[in-house]
Amino acid sequence: MKKKILSIICITFIVCALLIFAVSCNKEAEEPITTYSIWLDIQDDNTVECSQKVEIVNNYGVAIDELKFNVYSNAFDKRKPLPCAQEEQGEFYPDGISYGEFSLKSLYGEIKQYDFDFDSNIISVELNSPLEVGQRTSVDMQYTITLPHTNGRYGFNEKGISLTGFYPMLCAFVDGEWYYDEYSPIGDPYFSDVAKYEVTFNLPSGWEYVSSGKSKRSEENGEIIVSSIARNIRDFALILSPTLNKSVSNYDGVEISYLGEKIETLEIAKKALEVYGNLFGKYSYDTLAIADMPFVAGGMEYGALCVINASLGGATYEEVVAHEIAHQWWYGAVGSNNLTEAWQDEGLTSYATYLYFVTVGNVEYSSLMMNDAYSQFHRFLDIQNSVGESAKGKLGGRLNDFPSNYYYTNITYNKSLVMWKYMQDTLGKDTILKALQEYYSTYKLKIATPDNLYACLDNAFADASALMKNWVASV
Repeated sequence: MKKKILSIICITFIVCALLIFAVSCNKEAEEPITTYSIWLDIQDDNTVECSQKVEIVNNYGVAIDELKFNVYSNAFDKRKPLPCAQEEQGEFYPDGISYGEFSLKSLYGEIKQYDFDFDSNIISVELNSPLEVGQRTSVDMQYTITLPHTNGRYGFNEKGISLTGFYPMLCAFVDGEWYYDEYSPIGDPYFSDVAKYEVTFNLPSGWEYVSSGKSKRSEENGEIIVSSIARNIRDFALILSPTLNKSVSNYDGVEISYLGEKIETLEIAKKALEVYGNLFGKYSYDTLAIADMPFVAGGMEYGALCVINASLGGATYEEVVAHEIAHQWWYGAVGSNNLTEAWQDEGLTSYATYLYFVTVGNVEYSSLMMNDAYSQFHRFLDIQNSVGESAKGKLGGRLNDFPSNYYYTNITYNKSLVMWKYMQDTLGKDTILKALQEYYSTYKLKIATPDNLYACLDNAFADASALMKNWVASV
């Protein structure tokens, strides 16, 4: 790859993006929605030159006088605490601690001023005048990111590059204000509203990729340029690799792209789309991408894209793929505040994965999942009590308040899964599915609160939410 002047490559990128955009506009009339246009110049030295335009549409119901962008990639700076839990540091940094850097070069638009708070990772932008409901404004920025060497969500390793959470992202707008918290090394720190993305990048020679959304390749001056468009996703992700193979298939109008070496992955994805579509409602997007990468956790979900730990195999691999695809219903389509109520999407996603194995006929593995969650959670309680540290088993709470991944996993995943199975055993599977179908159809592309979930349960069965509230509040 050659280094290029960003302003020059942006011309090519814009042309490519607009061509795809024009085609997509001909297919359907689109409602106004906040749109990110991002141009990336990927360098040989694991840096990326970035140009970003965000057109903000005020669909928030109140006038807005400032904008707040969360710069997740800034959490990898050497001046910050490590962005991983202490117990996973060795796996997270396979060749020793490595740092990244976010460098904001410029920011402009119809604004009075802006400020980048390094400590909070927040860019605050004061507008010239309040943005009224239905009005639009735009912000342009240029920045450079230096990638860390990690087996985490973001960075590079021997298999390629993970560009996830790399760009300044508008914070979610909740109860009349921008909601954010400091980057958490435990749990999933990303929280945002849905938006449209138009992302264009240069693909290194001989490399392959998967990304959120539909993409097209073109060639300019000997370089491959890729433009991707995705609508109504909560975040954009791009995975690139010089060694992994890419395969593409289709299911019910959904283009499925896979970057990896496992021949079964596409079939698992098709089964998951079918199962969840029948159980909860039709998949909300026209693409789904999956990438197998070195990863410290089992997997991670993004907008119409899933990353899976490449070292997994067998039924465990299938479980993780099915789990991350289920997140496209619970996190992707139906959003929730995972910074304070992580159980709301993680517990429901775990329950959906349990239902996946029941539906495909692997009842043995579904029972293993449930027994494992039950035994691990109760072992966790016993251990905590035996050392004189009474476990606070209440669901919810700030991610940064969890003392360890072990604690977080047992509360957010295991207890939540046991709770959902209890609800099913008490109220009946049909009642639960009726509630979840309403939850999905009502809050798709929105941010749902626990009260929204409770209301759907009560609509399916009178006072059903009281059972769940007892589980959520109990310690």
